[in-house]
Amino acid sequence: MKKLLLLIVLALSTINYTSAQDYGFGLQGGLNTYKIGSVNSRGGSIAAGKPDEIFQPKKTIGYQFGAYFVAQFGKLFIKPEINYVSSKNKYDFPTKTSYWKTSKIDIPLLVGYEVFDPVSIYAGPGYNIYGDTTLDGVQITSYSDGGPDLDKTAFNLNVGIMVRFKRIGIDLRYESGFKATQEELLDIVYSAYGVNLADLRSYKPNTLRLSVFFDLFRSNGDDIGSFFSDLFKGNKCHCPY
Repeated sequence: MKKLLLLIVLALSTINYTSAQDYGFGLQGGLNTYKIGSVNSRGGSIAAGKPDEIFQPKKTIGYQFGAYFVAQFGKLFIKPEINYVSSKNKYDFPTKTSYWKTSKIDIPLLVGYEVFDPVSIYAGPGYNIYGDTTLDGVQITSYSDGGPDLDKTAFNLNVGIMVRFKRIGIDLRYESGFKATQEELLDIVYSAYGVNLADLRSYKPNTLRLSVFFDLFRSNGDDIGSFFSDLFKGNKCHCPY
């Protein structure tokens, strides 16, 4: 399945340029928030003294950056991408905050439509390759093999909206995983965090991403070379005033 998806992305990325009215490639980057599951402390914590206590994750800001190719067919477009995404969360445990960190290589294949200039909408599947996922304070013991444990690869669905102003634009995207994680037992350092054995509850990963993108090249002739070559020619200053 992985090889098939990569072949599809490669094939669509190398579309015969003559069949497209416009094509180009560029760079993008921005910020994200990532959803994870709650933690149920078995036997309670130092602060609560209850049979069980639930700790909800608090989202913190992550980041992403990457590159894209786009082929335009009138109002329709195809946009394969490759991105590096780093996401964070935290749990405010009784005696110390524990930070969750994860990263992945994200390879989406997006199909979009220009609703009206300059607004477009899009959707498409994505393929994720996860790196290490860590939660501060988790230890390997006879009760737990460490963790959190996530599948190394996963598929997701992307939907979003973008606003383009010539070569620069803003992209707001919601990314939802197809598969929920399995509930997992974690053994956390009690003396440091005030929580010992705890269940990381099942959740379906989703990410909200805001990015700024910039076309390095567009086949319509308004490329970087012409911009800089005209920058100081005659009275063309390309200034906003």
